[in-house]
Amino acid sequence: MKKIIDRTFHYIENLCKILLIVQIVSVTIVVVGRQVFGRTPVWGEELTLFSMVWASLLGATVLLKNDGHIAVTALDRFLPDKAIKFLDLLSYLFLGFYAVVMVIYGLKLVELTGLNMMPALKIKSSWLYGAMPVMAVAMLIILAEKIYLLIKGKDYKL
Repeated sequence: MKKIIDRTFHYIENLCKILLIVQIVSVTIVVVGRQVFGRTPVWGEELTLFSMVWASLLGATVLLKNDGHIAVTALDRFLPDKAIKFLDLLSYLFLGFYAVVMVIYGLKLVELTGLNMMPALKIKSSWLYGAMPVMAVAMLIILAEKIYLLIKGKDYKL
């Protein structure tokens, strides 16, 4: 199971890189078009927005998997290992609650925006807002793995 999760998040990380490149190219085209030619492509800003939202939310899950988020660890050297593990478990449970809320309300948002179109890209707005429940499900998978490893006494700081 760990191999599947690792491979999936490797693909997600590569997708984030591609989305970042798309965003850079799109912004460059918009800026050059505006400054040099006095015209911008109609799809430029929407494509940038779409890429930014998906890269940001998927990138947050990659950071969670790699423990790359900022954490307050100033007291860790004064606390016993059991207390640190308890606080980590509590943190994972709070993040899990947040992710469940994001899945529920993210799906409602996707449903709500299902009839709206992004005029320049000619896709439904729900594709933009779909990043939220996708990110939340990915977070739940990572958190389940981390909690399982923590309870089993294995290294959960992946």
